[in-house]
Amino acid sequence: MPTKVIQWGTGYTGAFALRYLLNNPAYELVGVKCVTEAKVGMDAGQLAGLAPVGVKATRDGEALLATDAEVVLYMPRDALADPSVPGSASRGWYDELVTILEAGKNVITPLCSGTHYGHLADPQGFLAGLDQACQKGGVSVVFFGFDPGFLTDVLPLTMASAVGEVTQIRTYEVLLYAEYTEAETLRQLGFGVDPQNLPPEGIESLRNLWGGVPYLVADAIGIAIDDIGVEVDVALAPDSFVTPGGMTIDAGTIAGIRFSISGLVGDEQIFVINHVTRMRADIGSDWPTVGEHGGYRVEIDSYPPFVGEFPMALPGGTGSSFTDAMAMTAARCVNAIDAIVAATPGYKTFLDLKPLVGQHTIRLRAPASAR
Repeated sequence: MPTKVIQWGTGYTGAFALRYLLNNPAYELVGVKCVTEAKVGMDAGQLAGLAPVGVKATRDGEALLATDAEVVLYMPRDALADPSVPGSASRGWYDELVTILEAGKNVITPLCSGTHYGHLADPQGFLAGLDQACQKGGVSVVFFGFDPGFLTDVLPLTMASAVGEVTQIRTYEVLLYAEYTEAETLRQLGFGVDPQNLPPEGIESLRNLWGGVPYLVADAIGIAIDDIGVEVDVALAPDSFVTPGGMTIDAGTIAGIRFSISGLVGDEQIFVINHVTRMRADIGSDWPTVGEHGGYRVEIDSYPPFVGEFPMALPGGTGSSFTDAMAMTAARCVNAIDAIVAATPGYKTFLDLKPLVGQHTIRLRAPASAR
């Protein structure tokens, strides 16, 4: 029997998740939760760019939780704040997540700040609230996607198993965000902002989102992180322009952000996450690049050294490194469904789940009659 799933959120990642769910007989889509009134009543197939399937989007979360779905793919918009702090701008999704778990639905979500809890203001409160909800509902929750959730943790840890004497692990995301339409989120990060007016919340949001990854990696390799380091550099727009996503970047404002999140043992950077984000391809011309259109890179200082590079926007995909990354984030979530259903109740990381190996993803090109 296919696993019954609710898709909660229909934005960039949610639309790709719908595509993967609808094209996979291992899963049955039983509900779609949308945020905007404009999407209410729209068919899930239409939202995914596919033929209609008869499942309509709704804003009625209670009705969806009353269904017999086993799993919710939870993909709301995040305010990039600390979800462990009551009253924070991100506390809303935390409280909603507790409600979903208590209703007996397993949850997979790419919300970055829950990847681990060690970096949060109230780590034990964050963990205890989710664990209690999971125990009440008899279900599990895991936070992961692509970055974090694969390129920043799963892949480098797997690569590290093929070498010895590791002194540092570095990951790089190098993407063009020009097509991203969420101007509010981009401005919160600092894009389009005068560098003199860069709000401290922008830097803090980077720590909120990716600060958990070094703790997760430390758990995996058996060391203790003493602190998280954050370094930020910006590149300014030489002229004014409008991105394909519709955001205006004025001359002299921030058009590129380069940052790193480090896991520190003493003063040693054991694990470093690097992001290079541009709003136009020529911004930050002396910054790192991957391939022709952007992508990901893993570097391990070890014996012997080990490097992997993964260009995005390859032929046959979305045509955009940013959009490819959103699609892969959705795929990671969908491909974790079997693992989260099989897990014991509680808050989980990928370390607690069975390995994800692309189960149900293979599609034979020739029909059975031709084989």
